[in-house]
Amino acid sequence: MQKKIKLTNSYESKHSSKREKDLFYSLCDKNPNQIKTKDFKNALLKSGLKSNDNRLYDLFQKLDSLGDEIYFKDFIKIISSSELLVEKALRGELALPDFSDFSKSVDEMYDDVIKNKSGELASYIPPLAKVDPNQFGISIVTIDGQIYQRGDCKVDFSLQSMCKPFNYCFALEKFGLELVHKHVGQEPSGRQFNDLTLLTRSLVGKSNKKLTRIPFNPMINAGAIMTAGLINSDDTYEKRLNFVKKQYGKLIGWSANSKFDSKFPRFNKDVAREENFTGYNNLAIGYLLMATGNLPGKKNKLKKDLNTNKNEFDFYIEPTVVDALKLYFSICSLEMTATEVAMAAATLANNGVCPVSQSRVLNQKTVRDCLPILQSSGMYDASGAFFQEVGLPAKSGVGGGVFLVVPQLMGICIFSPRLDEQGNSVRGIEIAKRITSKYLVHIFDGAMTNADRVDPRIPISKWRANSCGEAIWAASIGDIRTLERLASEQKDLSIGNSDMRTPLHLAAAEGQLKVVQFLLEQGVKPVPDRWGGYGYFDAKNNNHK
Repeated sequence: MQKKIKLTNSYESKHSSKREKDLFYSLCDKNPNQIKTKDFKNALLKSGLKSNDNRLYDLFQKLDSLGDEIYFKDFIKIISSSELLVEKALRGELALPDFSDFSKSVDEMYDDVIKNKSGELASYIPPLAKVDPNQFGISIVTIDGQIYQRGDCKVDFSLQSMCKPFNYCFALEKFGLELVHKHVGQEPSGRQFNDLTLLTRSLVGKSNKKLTRIPFNPMINAGAIMTAGLINSDDTYEKRLNFVKKQYGKLIGWSANSKFDSKFPRFNKDVAREENFTGYNNLAIGYLLMATGNLPGKKNKLKKDLNTNKNEFDFYIEPTVVDALKLYFSICSLEMTATEVAMAAATLANNGVCPVSQSRVLNQKTVRDCLPILQSSGMYDASGAFFQEVGLPAKSGVGGGVFLVVPQLMGICIFSPRLDEQGNSVRGIEIAKRITSKYLVHIFDGAMTNADRVDPRIPISKWRANSCGEAIWAASIGDIRTLERLASEQKDLSIGNSDMRTPLHLAAAEGQLKVVQFLLEQGVKPVPDRWGGYGYFDAKNNNHK
């Protein structure tokens, strides 16, 4: 058994700050000189942080070695390695301040959506056709490293097309926007993801004008094969694949010494081989890209024919095409969990900094350049309708995964293998729709005024106060114009404050008869406050007829 650390007597060091004292006292129960170890742990875990978070691992190790109580001096030592993160968690200042309420809401969505068993498994290769169709997992990771997990969130699944935006980012990091887009376009194709059509564009040089053909964007197969071809094209296949795996490892916060439960990305050789056996369309795309002269790689001249039979010759296969396709198939065949993919999405949401490692993985400009294309082309030929309704950059894969990026807030990954006609996870799409129906996270929600939807970035209590405070104030002073505006913005004029005092109570108490009439005309019904009083009694007690 591990030896317990001897606790010190309670005292306040002259070097301790008021912030540290405030944090300590916020955890005190009956005794102001000590806090309970379990209360401290629970407060951190309830905020959405995990005990194996690299930033908090040492802290939780110390807590596990302590007794039941912690004195102030010990508290200062314990939080010294991660004081700012602890402070944000205890003060409710993390990205999702009401993490428990948010988790409860997503739990309800999960319990409802799991009943949906529509859709079919991807069947073009045997490994995808053999997965358990009932698997269903959700992971959400905020930019502060809060983690929500439910269901099969730790089950490995094939990335497939979910790798495309990250391949694009890796190419941008190496070559920059201008050079990458000499090889691949930025426009929605309006076609199937595996279509053989290329975008024709005009290039104006110093002395001539010529036409060139490139893939429409990096999110269709042709564009993804092109960006795969751009990744360290002069290296061997093994070095290139290992480079990509390391980059994914950085995105998800993996390191050899990491305590966080992410693993080095796994390569499924069987899936890659099956992709090769059945990927005739992708093979055709590879040679089509080679024909345009835009596919990067070493250009090999045809060796001298060594076949001595006069009726035969050595048939040549261009290695540049093989190299690009082999790497593309291999990256599609990488496997990760929903939690790991959500962490990668959270890295995009955090402008390229991994939430749990705090390391910059991608440049800010790379992320900014990637997200618009993800928004316009990430969900196959359902991208326009998806963005209009859900309003978040997202990418799906036929392995059953969908990830979404809520900029400056969180990354989301849903895994459920049954697909719709467009190749998107049925449950994944449904969860995405429900999240943006409940929460104000749609990119264009700044134009919305519906008070029924919650902003997850602010505490529920503050959100409720904001939603009803203006109406209560306007009602009390007889400002009908403000109330008319709030009504046109679909604000709920019946919401009360912490004492359940509504605008109708205040209007009656202050004798604002026109306001009372207006509220009643809007369908506001009299309800009792916390003491059982109605607006009628307020008016009567204040001698208002």
